[in-house]
Amino acid sequence: MNKKDVAKKIIKAVGSEKNINNAWHCMTRLRFDLKDVDQVDYKELESIPGVMGTKFQCDQLQVVLGTNVGEYYNETAKILGLDSAQASQPKEKKGLVAMFMDTVSGVFGPIVPAIAGAGMIKGLIAGLAALNIISNQTDTYLVIDMLASGVFTFLPFFVAASAAKIFKTNPYLAIAIAATLQFPTMTSAAAAKEISNFMLFNFIPVPVFNYSGTVIPIIFAVLCLSYIYRWVDKMLPEVLRTVFTPTISLFVAGLLTLTVIGPIGIYLGNLLADFIKWIFSISPILGGIIFGAIRPIAIFTGLHHAMTPIALQNFANQGWDMLMPMMLMANMAITGATLAVYFKVNSQKEKSIVFSSAVSGLLGITEPALFGVLSKYKKAFIAATCGSAIASAFISFFGVRIYGYILSSIFSLPAYIGEYFVYAVLGILIALGSSFLIAYFLIKKPEGNDVKSASKVDAEAEIKDITMNAVAQGEVIALKNVKDEIFSSKMVGDGYAILPEKGTVYSPVSGTVETVFPTKHAIGIRTNTGLEILIHMGIDTVELNGEGFKVFVEQGQTVSANQKIAEMDLEFLKNKEKDPTIMVLITNMDAVCQIKQVEPSENTEIGSAVSLVALK
Repeated sequence: MNKKDVAKKIIKAVGSEKNINNAWHCMTRLRFDLKDVDQVDYKELESIPGVMGTKFQCDQLQVVLGTNVGEYYNETAKILGLDSAQASQPKEKKGLVAMFMDTVSGVFGPIVPAIAGAGMIKGLIAGLAALNIISNQTDTYLVIDMLASGVFTFLPFFVAASAAKIFKTNPYLAIAIAATLQFPTMTSAAAAKEISNFMLFNFIPVPVFNYSGTVIPIIFAVLCLSYIYRWVDKMLPEVLRTVFTPTISLFVAGLLTLTVIGPIGIYLGNLLADFIKWIFSISPILGGIIFGAIRPIAIFTGLHHAMTPIALQNFANQGWDMLMPMMLMANMAITGATLAVYFKVNSQKEKSIVFSSAVSGLLGITEPALFGVLSKYKKAFIAATCGSAIASAFISFFGVRIYGYILSSIFSLPAYIGEYFVYAVLGILIALGSSFLIAYFLIKKPEGNDVKSASKVDAEAEIKDITMNAVAQGEVIALKNVKDEIFSSKMVGDGYAILPEKGTVYSPVSGTVETVFPTKHAIGIRTNTGLEILIHMGIDTVELNGEGFKVFVEQGQTVSANQKIAEMDLEFLKNKEKDPTIMVLITNMDAVCQIKQVEPSENTEIGSAVSLVALK
């Protein structure tokens, strides 16, 4: 049974979509906030393949699905109509940069198909016109140009609707503000360039700008609208809200946008675009190296979304952009480095993963390659960065540019048809070739310093046992005595638990960090022999959204046994009435022959052997 079918059965067993207020997940459990808990059919729920167990606690129904719970949640979210895997979770406190990146990606994600499709058409006809294959004076060209340019001309409308969903405000009021910015009175005045501003109430200047194709002004405008709308709605009596909340909100937010927010957004967008142009004016090669080199790590950290509004601002200001071709070079470099790894792994399973990741990279989807391959092979990641910088410097030297927003895949190449086409093709070959060669010569065979092949792992597993050490100083207790039946019944896996006396948490084994949960309460580590270890800090601590925890490792990082990986604020957990017991579990018990527990001790020291694991 596939995960979609499992999700459907789970939803049916908990009382259907109508009985679900919200859903999210932690490290191993799918969690539901239900309207009526009596509608849950526990017998049916626990009979579903993949469901390890259920529990109702803290007003939540918890369905245990194991460490791949995220995949089940994704299918559940689609059925329930939740926006994303993160949107429905209890909110985690984030820094300013993280919030900005989440906002940018959330706003542009839904509208990418429209701007990418229109951008591809716009790039193709611009290239054909540059080659004199078609004339830009014919009716055919004008009609196709309307189809391609409409999205970019009225981009604030698309951004307004998308931003309204992110900021949780009325989408039609948001679109109304976008319409205000692009009303013919404003656009005609901006085109005529005869006046610099209108005078509101004869004393408040309203600057005249062309807002077509801009994105930053409308994002800030909708953000402002969201606060004004909520405030007005809260202040007015309920009987007046239907009419006066939208009236007052539109009037106030609209005037603020025209007089303050819109002009500031224009200046900010121009400042960002001018800064990029300044770097390239110093040296096109230097600009290519800088932006080519930072692109892979930017994708890896999610910072690449920040480049989208800058690229769109370039299209609005000058009709073309030089950053998007470098995004294509980066994707091809990531693909080339990933292909090199294919020739360095021995197991068929790894080869299959690497090859499929490389194919995705060619199609412009680099996350499988980055997170599934290059995060493990650091030298390949370095090769991808170098290849991206080399190819980007090359195309920047020759001034390669694009005339419409497109996805950075191999199929985007036709959009470059024109005077820069040859250099774009050469740039792709340089990106693929240089990253492949650098990675190929940097990476040793698996039996060297990199990830071990499956055959070697299997051979070692036959003759070696694994020791799981104490992750903290304190009292080791048997899992059956843990005050959470999901752990005590070993639904998630077998292992041990420890009641910590101090808050510092250490790795029980050597291996690679596979998962760091966003709420920081759980970390997954995979040993070189394939054993998957889950360190779950506290019971029901997912509800704290990261408060009381510090994590000192990240996904893909190699750790040694007894290395410090996290800290728990025990006093904070006590004040929040949370059990601080740490569970150390093997989640892939099919790889284990036997677990032998060392006698429990009240004064177990860090690094002491707690469990001896015999592998199959």
